Amino acid sequence: MAATVVLLIMLLAPPATAGAAQAPAAAPCQSFSRSSPEPPPLAHAWLAHSSDARVVVCPKGAAGASEAGSALYFGEGPVTQHGEVCSYLSHGLTLVGSGQSARLERYEHSEALDMALASGRTCPAPHTTAGTTPYVETYDVGANAFPGIMRLWAATAASVAGADPPAAGAARIAPEARARLEAAITAERMRAATVTRIVRIPGSVLRQRYALFLMVPAAPAAGAAQYVVYLERSLRGHYEITAFAETN
Repeated sequence: MAATVVLLIMLLAPPATAGAAQAPAAAPCQSFSRSSPEPPPLAHAWLAHSSDARVVVCPKGAAGASEAGSALYFGEGPVTQHGEVCSYLSHGLTLVGSGQSARLERYEHSEALDMALASGRTCPAPHTTAGTTPYVETYDVGANAFPGIMRLWAATAASVAGADPPAAGAARIAPEARARLEAAITAERMRAATVTRIVRIPGSVLRQRYALFLMVPAAPAAGAAQYVVYLERSLRGHYEITAFAETN
């Protein structure tokens, strides 16, 4: 039980991308595959004996890397599609040794499942040339739940931003949660907000609860902010936002 509580606390902590919200712009994270023309030696060596399809390298100070530490490394599996959901497994890698003996090792036994909604029969690329990704890091979120959660948030964001909600779903949100959300995020910033992580909160099988993390662009005289949106799935299968809070 204690291990489960510790894992939940870690997963509900703000994603690592919040670390350098007010720092000067840094080089973006880069993705390297076996077909990359000049992958870094550490990435090349890892892919030579690993089943991973890619190694992502986040330089010091980049989104996803600590300002005080060295670069961060992640291993990612191939993209697969099941219905309207595209996904791949990802896990952290750590640098051990130094000089000629330096190498990457996997330090996480668990894996995140990064998911995105497919565009017809096409899955989006895992990473863009700008170092961003259209995929959302998820933990214990099923492929059946992901579309409903994302459509609920899309409808909510459109409603708060002043646009008409998508026809696929209504913006089901508790009045208090909506008031807090509208007070914290302006319509302009809401249009640029991105979902970075979704975590299933352990509990009753009949009461499915999730935490959805948002990265919201900087407001004047402030850095980018992160928020957490709590939602539940009813017995009828509808998703509803029940609470909203800032994580900074």
